[in-house]
Amino acid sequence: MTAKKTFRVAVLGTPQAEQWMLVRAFAATRERQCAYELVADAAATRPDMYVVDSDNEYAIARWVALDSKGSVPAAFFSRVHPRAKCAVVVPRPHTSGSVIDALDQISRRFLGEGAWAMRTSPRALELAHAVA
Repeated sequence: MTAKKTFRVAVLGTPQAEQWMLVRAFAATRERQCAYELVADAAATRPDMYVVDSDNEYAIARWVALDSKGSVPAAFFSRVHPRAKCAVVVPRPHTSGSVIDALDQISRRFLGEGAWAMRTSPRALELAHAVA
């Protein structure tokens, strides 16, 4: 088992009320192996991943300015921007739970945090023994 990992997440283009809900949802992840914390100023503190409202032109412009190569993993509402190299779509309905699920998917697919879970998961061990 690996040490606990906390990812810094910048949220771009969502109203303040929605960000408040995400702060509460991120706080609920603190007891997990993979936790999230909100970055207040993405220009001052480089995030590990972004949540971007792709229907908000200002959010897209800010994301492009902050991540000029599109290489930081991102979860997009509605659709993935063509510049994004490591991205997932947050499925509808857009809830704090669907955002957490999308961030979990990013951490497994792009940041390598799923490898320890596969090694220690009882179901993964069952599958490994069934194949062997």
